[in-house]
Amino acid sequence: MEKQDKKKRLQTIRKIVSRGSLESQEELLAALEREGFVSTQTTLSRDLKQLRISKVRVRNGHSIYALPREGQFELVPTQEEINQTKWRLNFSGNLMVVHTPPGHASMVAYDIDNIKHPLFLGTVAGDDTVIVVLAEGFDRETAGKIVRNLIPKLN
Repeated sequence: MEKQDKKKRLQTIRKIVSRGSLESQEELLAALEREGFVSTQTTLSRDLKQLRISKVRVRNGHSIYALPREGQFELVPTQEEINQTKWRLNFSGNLMVVHTPPGHASMVAYDIDNIKHPLFLGTVAGDDTVIVVLAEGFDRETAGKIVRNLIPKLN
């Protein structure tokens, strides 16, 4: 329940910052309270950092809170984006090697085994890697396409 509350609070902060010109954390805390979220200044500071919200100077010389815009701030990848880079597919001889984020390999192996395609003889799964044994005379492009369609995160 706590994670859900945090997610809603973060969404609310983004909404408040996107529509207003708040100059202080006190103003932001008050706006957040009007939306039904009571928070401390410490928690709000952490939330702002996580959301990459910072103060920017506007034309009248005042500084207000603003959401990050592409090119305006250096964007730090989220954990989901980092995990996305861990999805890879490579070949070695008649083996296909599928790299996944930790804990995902057995699910991928299960999915590959369940399509019962004659190209795939079997799988062996670790924590973050699946070895797929391919039939003799296999076509890498076809095998890769089948698995990428099955697991879109492999792009």
